[in-house]
Amino acid sequence: MDDTLPPPRPRATWAVFSYLALWAYILYGLGSATPYLRDDLRLTAFEAGLHASALAIGTLLAGASADAMARRIGSGWLLDLAVAVMTVAVVLIVVAPGLPVSLCGALLCGVGGGTLGTHATVELGRTGEAESRKLLGQANAWSMVTAAAAPVAIGLAASGLHAWRLALLVPIAGLLAMAALRRRRGGATVNIHPPRSSLPRAYWIAWFFLVIGVSIEFSFVFWGSTIVAKRTGISSADATLLASLFVVGMLAGRTAIGRGFGGGRAPRGLLAAGLGVVLVGASLAWISTVPVISGIGLVLGGLGTAGMWPIGLTVALQSAPRAHLQAAARSTLGSGFAILIAPSALGLAADAVGVVAAWPITLGLALGGLLVLAVAPRVR
Repeated sequence: MDDTLPPPRPRATWAVFSYLALWAYILYGLGSATPYLRDDLRLTAFEAGLHASALAIGTLLAGASADAMARRIGSGWLLDLAVAVMTVAVVLIVVAPGLPVSLCGALLCGVGGGTLGTHATVELGRTGEAESRKLLGQANAWSMVTAAAAPVAIGLAASGLHAWRLALLVPIAGLLAMAALRRRRGGATVNIHPPRSSLPRAYWIAWFFLVIGVSIEFSFVFWGSTIVAKRTGISSADATLLASLFVVGMLAGRTAIGRGFGGGRAPRGLLAAGLGVVLVGASLAWISTVPVISGIGLVLGGLGTAGMWPIGLTVALQSAPRAHLQAAARSTLGSGFAILIAPSALGLAADAVGVVAAWPITLGLALGGLLVLAVAPRVR
């Protein structure tokens, strides 16, 4: 993507926010719907867990192919294709008569959502570094709101209407409405056929921090409640409720970034500060036997992790101004890799030595990030 392209107009920016918010609802909604899917299709716990793996693999496929597809059909058509794929994916999950169909839906959901996220990243990255960081923070804050709303909506639909599928279908109406409105206005984005170019070393350093941030985030998301329950002795239900404080911390951190917090500071210092806060939060969750202190640890973990994605992504995009789509696609690839590998690695370690002994893997991720910051060339 050429760096002479104008920044997105306010209307286009809000359209990108809306797309990302809808994708976040579907992503977290699928996680919340998995227990109901398991009961309806009579799946084992392992079979139900395969949906998360299929979604992560779909995200990997999107990251590996989005820039090549955009060169072939143009970025505008790629957005429409992503919406179509996500629509089909959710419908397949909702009507699935068995595991093969629901897994296919989860895989396509990752493909469509990953492509949508790549396109949105490019749109928000067409500004200066400080503005891009602010826009990405705002977009992620809005997404955290809809992500938090998804399990509530699905739970209410399941208990009140005995129809959890209706709640999962809600964002599809929004996606189709957004696509129709974009076509009616002649396209809210420029239909670009970006050239291929090599990504610089600075990009791959920033890419590393994206992977670290997503790995830490999903380690907390998948295992935060388990470590708290094991260390404090509270019930699984109470631990799950307490673990939502991690999302609260994430939302607070990304809201602050969206309001311009840290906009005048070097990314290196912000990343180091975030990793330091993660270390404190993860340590409290690991060693505390008091629920209140564990909750503080979860909030700190969310706060520290909140900036890793928008800050790392901003640096990555600014390091490759003439290859934004390629840079965004590789970032999506890294995100899918982290979602697929990190929680599973922690889970395998937990099976072998217990979750309490395995939790230092999360601490190791943060320490690894700090080590790279100490020895890598300065990221500007």
